[in-house]
Amino acid sequence: MVFKCLDIPNSIRVLLLGTLLSLTACMSTVVDERRVFKAESARLVGGAATVADQSASGAFLVGLNKAGQAVEFAGAPAAAKLAIRYASVDVGTISVVVNDQPVRKVNVHSSGSLTNSFLHAVVDVEIPADSVLTIRMDAGDVPVNVDWIGVGKGDLGLPPDIWNLPALEVAEGPYAADWKEIGQQYTVPEWWREAKFGAWSHWDPQSMPEQGDWYARGMYMPGNGQYDYHLKNFGHPSEYGYKDICKNWVIDRWDPEALMELYVEMGARYFMAMGVHHDNFDCWDSKYQPWNSVNVGPKLDVVGTWEKVARKKGLRFGIGFHNTPGRTWGQFMTVRYTSDRTGPKQGVPYDAMQTVLDGQGKWWEGMDPVDLYGPEHDKSDPLRSPYANQFMWRVDDAITKYHPDMIYFDEHAGNSQMDLGVRMGLGFLAPQLIANYYNKSLQWNDGKMDAVLNLKGVGGRYNSFQNTPELLPHVDRAIVKSTEAVIEPEIMAYSFQTETTVAPWHYQAGQKYMDGREIVRLLMENVCRNGTMLLNLTQHGRGELDPELVQIAKDIGAWLKVNGEAVYGSRPFEIYGEGSVRYTRNDGQVYATLLDWNGGPITLKALKRNGATLGSVSKVELLGSDVAIKFVQNDQGLTVTPDGTVRSLPGINDQPLAAGCRVLRITHNKGWYNDDDPGATYPGWMRRCNLDAGDFNNDLTISDTPGAVWSSSFSGTAVTVVAPKEADAGSIEIQIDGQIRETVDLSTNGPRQPQQRVCEVTGLAPGQHTIRIIHRGAGSVAVDALVVK
Repeated sequence: MVFKCLDIPNSIRVLLLGTLLSLTACMSTVVDERRVFKAESARLVGGAATVADQSASGAFLVGLNKAGQAVEFAGAPAAAKLAIRYASVDVGTISVVVNDQPVRKVNVHSSGSLTNSFLHAVVDVEIPADSVLTIRMDAGDVPVNVDWIGVGKGDLGLPPDIWNLPALEVAEGPYAADWKEIGQQYTVPEWWREAKFGAWSHWDPQSMPEQGDWYARGMYMPGNGQYDYHLKNFGHPSEYGYKDICKNWVIDRWDPEALMELYVEMGARYFMAMGVHHDNFDCWDSKYQPWNSVNVGPKLDVVGTWEKVARKKGLRFGIGFHNTPGRTWGQFMTVRYTSDRTGPKQGVPYDAMQTVLDGQGKWWEGMDPVDLYGPEHDKSDPLRSPYANQFMWRVDDAITKYHPDMIYFDEHAGNSQMDLGVRMGLGFLAPQLIANYYNKSLQWNDGKMDAVLNLKGVGGRYNSFQNTPELLPHVDRAIVKSTEAVIEPEIMAYSFQTETTVAPWHYQAGQKYMDGREIVRLLMENVCRNGTMLLNLTQHGRGELDPELVQIAKDIGAWLKVNGEAVYGSRPFEIYGEGSVRYTRNDGQVYATLLDWNGGPITLKALKRNGATLGSVSKVELLGSDVAIKFVQNDQGLTVTPDGTVRSLPGINDQPLAAGCRVLRITHNKGWYNDDDPGATYPGWMRRCNLDAGDFNNDLTISDTPGAVWSSSFSGTAVTVVAPKEADAGSIEIQIDGQIRETVDLSTNGPRQPQQRVCEVTGLAPGQHTIRIIHRGAGSVAVDALVVK
């Protein structure tokens, strides 16, 4: 057999002297660590034949048109990667066999023609030295014409083939891709528990038309208002498609420095950048998506710019990923493989059916529309699609480049829900993504767990674990669950995030804004239930905010500047609220946020005397006011009355917010340290809330795993451990600064006994100390509170 050789990058034909041909027949040229062999010189099997094509490397291709036809290369060198230059007009697979190894299926799609237009399939494959390598069309495969193969290591001088990527391996570290193991180890970082309020830039090429959310889908759906708008303002989607929207996304009014300063002034403690929406366009310098903001449109690394500015302004930084297989592969891509059913363009395919051949001579020459729109496919099984691996690698690429403090997925964690005929959720991919991110974050942060990951569908209205309910307790501990614009019905045991927007998620011409008072109400509705709110300030396509929205953001910031102690770093009270009042705790004090106050007396029934959590009230103050507050605490509640006229908060244009949303600070004599207060860590323990069993703050941290440790630091000379006693409970070991002080049996033969002072340690040196409470022996145990002196 004779291999003819080609230095492809330099287009240099290797001319072999006839007298030396016998000596060089099996030699090849090394090109960027790649050895390239022409198919026409290999052994043709099963009726495979050469096809003339002047654009081919040697003026001929080998056509594989029927099952059993193959091109066989003998004497292939040792290699770890294979590239195939091919032409096709179909979407499917071809088969690759190395020696007697199992058949490897390689994904291929249309290059637009069987000649004169080529694509590269690149796969990882172990090729021993002196191998026989076969490219074959088997039953179920699609026809291709093969130009050449290249073998070697590294990238072979080619861009990644995003349709044939290997499975992403989880980064080295303590987290395995298993919900139970992740839930046992993970603890939400304190920065997140403190932050409470974040700003989101939900902004990408879909903002350009300024016609609202999901434009990249609606523009391909006749009868949809976005389709009608597109037809009128840009043209038919067969001629001007979403890729052209991306190309014409101009962001000349984007001032990231000024915007980040506004987010800080608004009171946000973290910032979320749009990494990629369902449209599949990456807003960063993406290794695995050539349709990105550096190559197309702005010609700028949007995410990278946001990241630098956010950190400069002192905000934690996050990236949002909406391009999950269910949404993008299942819902957005599939509507594009159609055409108008009526009218002058009836039957003319939309631009998603274009190929790399169609780009010749156009602005997108050399780019493959399939990389943006996907190869033609149906909605079935997105998690098993070739897109799923690509999605995983793109997330990994972004987190590796920008080291985000948090990442958000607009997707369910489980996979039991259907939407628009598509099975949603990350399913088995979710633990892999989480473990990979957590392990990498530990590497970036010198072993400290500082990462937050958001996923949806963890219990509640859109529970995505209906088929595996046993996983829910573990998932709840493994991530920070999120909900879009849905307020949780009660206090949650674990912190969560709610995402909301001041207007449509993508800019809508003529949009109306949520006012400052409503935004503050939503913030407090979340914070009082142990949540955090992420707020999108909808930007124009060109990057700026409307002046009205800027003022709303400033009003929120002015309100939080006065009342932030009821928000930042707070924890829920024993109930989240009553009527239009919402409760929080912070540093031993209770806060009552009055969301609809008329300035007169008000009775807070939850703050009655002799409650489980609140002690005797000694002082009530109205934040941002020097008007004294008179109060009476009795069995009916705490009645507060301003001793004078209360003025609106200054510096706020929104008067209903300035006058009607006020916060009371309540000082009392039972300022215990709760089991979930700042500084408490409890990997492997479980949180329980809304117990109504007489426990301090109506919650507990519980362990059913002997050896599990609850710990916290405190400052004082004495500490008392408060815990419930109940039948069949286990024991706890109390350590102070590493020394065992006492082991306590929490069991009792009688009725359950809440708020028991089970251990008191006195005589400590003034200053900081660390307490560890270790679950010993059989039976569950719980920690309720500490009393520090």
